[in-house]
Amino acid sequence: MAGRFRNFWLSGAFLLVVVGLGIALRSALWACVAAAVLGIAGVVLFRGNRWRSGALLATALALSLVALDLFAGFLSPKAVNVGVVTRTIPQWWPPPDPILGFRPKPDSEVIATATWGDELVYRQTYHFNSAAARVTPPAPATSDTYLFIGDSFVFGQGVADDQTVASQLTRLSSPPARTVNLGVPGYGPNHLVRAFEAGLYDRYKDQKVKAVVTWIIPAHLQRVTGDGSWLGSSPRYVLDDGKLRFTGTFNEHRWRDPLAGLHYLLGEHFAFIEAIGQKQRQEEQIELFLAMMAKLQAEARAKFNAPLVIIYSWPDESTQNRYGDSKVEQPLLVATLVKLRKLGAPMLSVADATQGETAARLMIPHDGHPSAYSTERIAIALKKLLDAR
Repeated sequence: MAGRFRNFWLSGAFLLVVVGLGIALRSALWACVAAAVLGIAGVVLFRGNRWRSGALLATALALSLVALDLFAGFLSPKAVNVGVVTRTIPQWWPPPDPILGFRPKPDSEVIATATWGDELVYRQTYHFNSAAARVTPPAPATSDTYLFIGDSFVFGQGVADDQTVASQLTRLSSPPARTVNLGVPGYGPNHLVRAFEAGLYDRYKDQKVKAVVTWIIPAHLQRVTGDGSWLGSSPRYVLDDGKLRFTGTFNEHRWRDPLAGLHYLLGEHFAFIEAIGQKQRQEEQIELFLAMMAKLQAEARAKFNAPLVIIYSWPDESTQNRYGDSKVEQPLLVATLVKLRKLGAPMLSVADATQGETAARLMIPHDGHPSAYSTERIAIALKKLLDAR
């Protein structure tokens, strides 16, 4: 009896250590390593063959999870900005929003600092106007208006207010064009579709909108299915008979479908779980992405009688086998872009706009977002595209 009590006591202590390490280090992998080590200790410390066999089995299971995760992690591409730490004042930014999940506050400012080890990558202050749009240079109210919608690439993460593509387009235009920068870091096409449907862009219907400009990257494929720790409160869509249908948020869906919630939760911590069914999931993401882009084009035409202009940092036929840190391989990405072209929307290749320049000049060091020089080159190419229409 005393031996059994001792085994229960040790098991409880081991479990607390594993859970504590997992929470403290925010890593299921290290929790598994701890479980394997403690399992070996259990083989020695437990009394009774069944307890020792159970400890050995737990050790084997933990080591198997570690091996599978390391192997899957080795095969997965590494993000460009690995090691970069970004901090903002206020800390929780962008703040929660009941419609889009998160969105900047009107008439606010944010100080953003990014570091890589001891090196300062950037320190910028972002300013927002009364419409929660990032500030761009002023232009007469009667000027042609261009709406910029999208994620951190449109927003201009890491560059000053007057260095974003939207701001640079205003400076390049004569007479000055009025640009509205509605980009928000972390957004996907699902956020943009929801913003249109909820009427968040309706305030610009009487402001001579000449084009709605967005910028796509391969990471958007994962965002349309909520594959990101920051996307739980974001809008979720499904395809019903080829038509987009809003279903609420990703968090709401995961509560309604516990299996989907469990798969997402485990996939956040174990790379090999995330890889299960990845090919099928990517096909689903591509269908959703293309449907959302078509919806954005239709909304731009219906609300503003304006085209959707698509800037793309995306592999095409000329980029050979480069696809950066995308989990989707080059041939599938290229095929997706070919289908996207069939929408007939004006498209601008970032690779073409920045041809001949080195990555060191075009990207913020260690971060991967476009530098001020890069946004200027893209703005020049965008102006030529818009002028030619």
